[in-house]
Amino acid sequence: MNRKITDRFVPVARRKESQRPRFRHAGSAFSAGMLVLLLLLSQCVPARAQESRSVEYQVKAAFLLNFAKFVDWPADAFENETAPINFCVFRQDPFGRALADITQGKSINNRGLQIRHIQDVANLKSCQIVFLSDAAYKQLPEVLDSLKGSSALVVGESEGFAERGGGIQFYLEDGKVRFSVNVDATKRARLTVSSKLLALARIVHDQGNSKGN
Repeated sequence: MNRKITDRFVPVARRKESQRPRFRHAGSAFSAGMLVLLLLLSQCVPARAQESRSVEYQVKAAFLLNFAKFVDWPADAFENETAPINFCVFRQDPFGRALADITQGKSINNRGLQIRHIQDVANLKSCQIVFLSDAAYKQLPEVLDSLKGSSALVVGESEGFAERGGGIQFYLEDGKVRFSVNVDATKRARLTVSSKLLALARIVHDQGNSKGN
C-alpha cells in the first residue's frame, strides 16, 4: 500500500503489544519510548477508483487499531480481565481483509483483538468498537439506542455522524483520512480518550450543543 506519514503523525515505536503499559487517564504520561501515534494517512487518491477504495479502507483499519490503543474502557465493558477487544462491523463490511489482517496476532493491554460481523443490533452490547459504513448510516439511531448504558466506541464515516451521536467520524480532507471526536458521546459511553488522540482530532459536540453544555 502506498502511504504517507505527515509531519503531524509519527509512528509508534515497535514492540510487542502485550508489553505495552496499561493506559490510564488522557493526561497521564506514556512511557519514554512511546511516540505519539501510528496513524496512517492516504496519499493523493490513486488513479483507479478501485485502488482508491482499497487504500482508504486499509488506512481506516489502521486508525481503528490505534483508536483501541488510545482509548480506555471501564472495567465493566468486558466480561473479565482477559476478554478480547471486539471490533464489530455492523452489517455492510467495506474493509475486505484489511481489518482482519492488521489486527491478526496483536493484543492490547493483554487483551486479544477479535473481529466480529454483526447483523442484529441486539448483539452489539458485547462490542468495544462498532463501525458503521455509509451503507449502514441510516441505522445509527437504532444502534445508539441499543447501546445506551454500554461503553462502545461507535465509529462511522458519514457526514454528520459525530454530531448525531457517533463517537468518532472519519472524513476526507485534501485526499487524506481525518477524524472527528464527539466528546459528548465518548463521555456518555464512559470512555477515556487520550489527550494525544484528541490533539489530532477535530473536536465536535452533539448537534445543538456546540459549546458542550
